[in-house]
Amino acid sequence: MGLLVLQDKDRTEHGATEKELAEAKKYSRIRTPRFDHTPYERLRLSLNGGQPHRASEWADTPGRPLEDRLAEIAQEVTLRGEAAERRRLDELETARQKRIRWEAAVERARVQYAEAYRVRHLEEQEAAWRHATRPTEYVSAVRTRVETLPPGRTRPKPRHGSAGQ
Repeated sequence: MGLLVLQDKDRTEHGATEKELAEAKKYSRIRTPRFDHTPYERLRLSLNGGQPHRASEWADTPGRPLEDRLAEIAQEVTLRGEAAERRRLDELETARQKRIRWEAAVERARVQYAEAYRVRHLEEQEAAWRHATRPTEYVSAVRTRVETLPPGRTRPKPRHGSAGQ
């Protein structure tokens, strides 16, 4: 929040002096001012920034000097400061909630990734186990078949392109 204290000035028509008229006549780039500005006894106080509650500017007036309004000005500064603090705390809380949501999302993603990794690993193990047990099952099935053949029978010759049944 900014605080600006200004001293007002009176503006009156400028009456050119002989010296100014002579220099203006002599040098074409020199121009005489249109107005004279003289400091006035009035002060003006201006607040900028923050959330205004009542007013943003106060000035001396003929019936009421600025000093009489200092309590009102201090209250305005206090109200703006409190509003700014509330806004800051709200922003902190919003950021905290956002961080909590982010951390929860990251944790969910970690859990999902770990579960997907375990499933993929188990599927790979199961595929490797099936690949490794096929020959064992085949040999076991052949052994059972051979053991169940009646005595004296010979095995039929395998046909071309088949794996013997």
